[in-house]
Amino acid sequence: MKEVLATRALTKRFGDVTALDDVTLAIGGPRLVMILGPNGAGKTTLLDILEGLAEPTSGEVRLFGGAPSPYPRRRVGVVLQKELSLDRISIGEYAELFAAIYEVDGGREKILKTAKLEARAKVALDRISGGEAQRLFIAAAQVHDPDLLFLDEPTAHLDPQSKADLGKWLRELATKRTVVMTTHDLAEADVLSDYVVFLVRGRVKAHGTREEIVADRGGVPAAFFHHCAVRIEQGVEVE
Repeated sequence: MKEVLATRALTKRFGDVTALDDVTLAIGGPRLVMILGPNGAGKTTLLDILEGLAEPTSGEVRLFGGAPSPYPRRRVGVVLQKELSLDRISIGEYAELFAAIYEVDGGREKILKTAKLEARAKVALDRISGGEAQRLFIAAAQVHDPDLLFLDEPTAHLDPQSKADLGKWLRELATKRTVVMTTHDLAEADVLSDYVVFLVRGRVKAHGTREEIVADRGGVPAAFFHHCAVRIEQGVEVE
């Protein structure tokens, strides 16, 4: 499996606050990678750096085996935790905008079809459901067929059925590219992930495939993930 992204001793400080502390990872693909941790764990900060939206205080990042300079925008797709929302823009106009940004011929129609929103093209973006919005955002972010897709808590605030439907789609996307998403939902990580990174207080406390992590903790999946859930909810370090 070819290396897609890696970090070495990655650290990010905001004044006296250390958001990331010596994060070292190497992840291959294609696969679905879950960055799991409580609010304030540093998940979004890590994604911001990997997406080229922020600079680390120290440490290194590699994408596709090399330094991301210049940043390989054509090979990466991004869905932020709070996506672009313009007043009175329609679903179709949003799709047209991103098709133009990525210079994809027929991209508007491709985005609408992928998001299953062809019949809703004239509906205002602020009038659609959370599940529809996430389908649209993700379809737009991968209209140019990127090798790496970053998603910041894409299933947060979705109802159970929408979350399950989106999870199934993400599994499909991850057969052809590396999908890296953040979540604080342990059950979701357990069901969907090929590779898990437990991030607590800016530090990596465990990482690997689900099987590797379970084996390292005695081979008892339910007990291990329950243990991590308690630790994450309390916001303390995973031992």
